Amino acid sequence: MRNPSFTSNIRSILLVASWDLMKLKNQKVFLAMRVAWFTLQVLVFARAISFIVSQSILEYTGGVDYYYFYLLGIYTSLIYSTSISRGYVIADEFDDGIVEYHLSLPIKRGVFAVGRVLGSSLSTIIFTLPMMIVVYVILGVSNLFSIIVSLISALVFSIGVVSFVLLLVFSVKSTDLTDILVGAIDALLVRLSTVFYPLPVIEASGIAPYYVIALMNPISNLADFLRILVFPEYYMVFKYGVAPIVVYMVAFSMGLLVLAVEYYERKLEAGGWK
Repeated sequence: MRNPSFTSNIRSILLVASWDLMKLKNQKVFLAMRVAWFTLQVLVFARAISFIVSQSILEYTGGVDYYYFYLLGIYTSLIYSTSISRGYVIADEFDDGIVEYHLSLPIKRGVFAVGRVLGSSLSTIIFTLPMMIVVYVILGVSNLFSIIVSLISALVFSIGVVSFVLLLVFSVKSTDLTDILVGAIDALLVRLSTVFYPLPVIEASGIAPYYVIALMNPISNLADFLRILVFPEYYMVFKYGVAPIVVYMVAFSMGLLVLAVEYYERKLEAGGWK
């Protein structure tokens, strides 16, 4: 027999998530511009960078052309930046009083938090889907299993990033300060990751702090997981295996989601976020 409370919570989560999904209708022009710019980036700038990089790097990528290696890194950074932008939207809604209105609805705060995170993450995946198609067409990926797993892993990653931004918003309670902190974190995480350089190259650099940060960086984990998924030969030079990456990404996302839900339930007891 179904649990009425569970069914009601699922229905509420989907209802809250639809709020973020509906806003995608107003972003058609922006999406078209973003796709055009991204296509130019991967066809021109990424190709130019691959010509500059020495062919000796192939020994660190398992023979995978650096251009293909770089494309999956760029796609990962796009997922990250888009997820971050969804967090900005939530921060703006706090300042505009929209969240307070939502919290006046007969929906549990924890359920509301899950719905917002899920809705923001799903809208991220939908928004970046055209860019994923561009990258996977260039890479010649046609395996349906790889495509589905890629989307699932990107969704899990996005849930973690959106939850993190939500926690940050609650902690600082200032849109301007959130912008500054997220911008600084973004600059560090993207550059201290494997978006641009293979992990074996970073390890060979001999800079231990850089290597440790890149190894534990969630952006690195998603990028390398996608590379292993699309190019199994990359797995030959990635000595840590797939299982630790999967465990890390699930723990990263679910851990931050639980913390975000806990914050909603504790910090919004009075119906406001101040």
